[in-house]
Amino acid sequence: MTLAQEKQRLREEICHAAHQVAQAGWVAANDGNLSARCPDGHVLITPSGLYKGDVTPELLLELTLEGDVVSPGPLPPSTETPMHLAVYRARPEVGGVVHTHSPYAVCMASRKEDLTQRITMDMVLLLGGFVPCLPYLPLGTETLAQGAANVQSEAAVLLAHHGAVTWGRDLREAWYRTQALEAYCHQLWLQRQLFEEIPVLELE
Repeated sequence: MTLAQEKQRLREEICHAAHQVAQAGWVAANDGNLSARCPDGHVLITPSGLYKGDVTPELLLELTLEGDVVSPGPLPPSTETPMHLAVYRARPEVGGVVHTHSPYAVCMASRKEDLTQRITMDMVLLLGGFVPCLPYLPLGTETLAQGAANVQSEAAVLLAHHGAVTWGRDLREAWYRTQALEAYCHQLWLQRQLFEEIPVLELE
């Protein structure tokens, strides 16, 4: 596969994931953003100001890790581009990043607490057993970008009063981790309604 063909494949993969995010109801209006790292080190990212269900391959923008636009589109890049690029710079192994405003993750992020209770194996296997929560940081800022990029987490971070960010070796893994994180937050919320003391998984 040529570089151009691989980039086209990644564009289509980003759009597919963006549509799934929208169908799940984890973004509203122009919320959220997705990106993928190309083999040449450039990054493809969703545009600003567009509902993720309406994203098409030609609307994605290609940027360098420094933020220079290589392949522009009709819309500017996502306002959270600095956060995506900071994650890629800090984590060379990462190939995909997903940022959503999924309801239960936002709910848990608003509590401003790290997620540490291992109530399922998915929390361990897909999320590394620990998801930290950053305090509220202004949207689209370098402060938020550096905070998200430098957390001690294998897979994800919560952003207080904002949403969640997941990453992975490729976009598919990042998207799976988004799903796992929202499912975990939902399960944790339900358990808090049912139990005074939440039963946790005992690993030998």
